[in-house]
Amino acid sequence: MLVRNLITGTSPSVIHRNGNPAEWERRWPQVVAEFFGGASRSSDACSELTIITWSTRPTKSLAERCLDRWGVSCVTLGRNLPEWRNDMKLYLNAKALERVESEYVMALDADDVLMVSEPRHILVAFRAFECDIVFGAEKNNWPPVRFLADFEEAIAESAYCYLNSGAWIGKTDACRRFFRDCLNEDDGDLLAAHLTRAVFRDDQGRTRKTFRRYHPAARLDYHCRIFQSLREVPPDGEVLIAAQTPDMLRVDLA
Repeated sequence: MLVRNLITGTSPSVIHRNGNPAEWERRWPQVVAEFFGGASRSSDACSELTIITWSTRPTKSLAERCLDRWGVSCVTLGRNLPEWRNDMKLYLNAKALERVESEYVMALDADDVLMVSEPRHILVAFRAFECDIVFGAEKNNWPPVRFLADFEEAIAESAYCYLNSGAWIGKTDACRRFFRDCLNEDDGDLLAAHLTRAVFRDDQGRTRKTFRRYHPAARLDYHCRIFQSLREVPPDGEVLIAAQTPDMLRVDLA
């Protein structure tokens, strides 16, 4: 599958339909069908990278099925939980990272993500950032807390300026420290600024707070070199997503 951000001039490896944007309601099922209907491509083994996702359901999620198509294994966190809340990610991340032995780790949301490049390609792109952790970036400020937005807007390099906690990659030791701190992050000021059930049960606010302390060792993917958020992105004119033809495949493998 060919993915190209026509604004940044980059070819992202992960497409993320975060927030279930209505403008992608018709196009997204087509994208998924095109991905699974295309030529299957097995990935070389990449022992340097562990990939994790989160799901409570017994059936495989979109991310898991996508990784299966690449022949890539993943660790699914939360499978035995009776219910799901997004803030559970912080505990699951912190505990799982204690056991990860690979040098690098990547995490992807389960239900709204497609990985369209093999892991080794993603690792090359990550190393080019020359930092410890890279989070996906999006155009939507969630939770809508002004002091979080002020910091991220001040350091932004594009319209994709807000941290998204559903797609990230990093050095395992750095991620271990980050999510241990994130788990212990006080969210009182977040709730004072925006007291809703959604914020109380969410992980992204605390992740954004921790990010402020870890920047610039932690960075955002402003130019969509790895992660392409589709939130507040029109289906036409900004991001090109096309099924990969045999001719494209031959060029890729050349």
